[in-house]
Amino acid sequence: MRKAKETQARRSPLQARDHTKECRVVDLRESKIFQETPGGQRQTFYVYSDGDLIGYRQLIAGEVHPVSSVLLEDSTIMLIPGTIFKRLVEQSPSFARNLIAALARDFTVWMNRTTVFTKFPVKQRLILALLILQEQYRISGAPQGEITMTRTELSEYVGASLETVVRVLNSLKKNNLVEIQGRRINLTDLKSLVDIFGSEEV
Repeated sequence: MRKAKETQARRSPLQARDHTKECRVVDLRESKIFQETPGGQRQTFYVYSDGDLIGYRQLIAGEVHPVSSVLLEDSTIMLIPGTIFKRLVEQSPSFARNLIAALARDFTVWMNRTTVFTKFPVKQRLILALLILQEQYRISGAPQGEITMTRTELSEYVGASLETVVRVLNSLKKNNLVEIQGRRINLTDLKSLVDIFGSEEV
């Protein structure tokens, strides 16, 4: 039986190098996963949305987590004990098939994340990140085009310096493509952002 746990933003549902005894379902809000260097520099690999399953790959493999996660907003986390999760895998063919499909999708997302982002300069990476994130936030119930994320978190996701990300954001704002209020970024012209992303030379 899964247990619901109210968790505040900035809390970490899982830590790198920890063994897992349960997997987690993000309910209502977003969680990011990242790796941190010994010097404290973070690289965010993915932002999970409402209903995503976190930690199941390591639970299946019996491995430690290679990444840590942090909630971007106050959230409800559904905890599924490892014994129940493994029993479902063993006894439910449909659950096992869905899990294999999820693994395949995750692999595709991670491959695209590591190859596509390195292909483009910072401006295109930032625009692509904004387009991806606004869709993930929309899935979690946010208005279309709205993202809630600090500039530091966005720079960690894009893989660029904070100063560069702020400069590009200000340029997009000056051209009326985004509105910025605190942590909230609103993409006011999605079509133009898509057009700019497609028209820039690599």
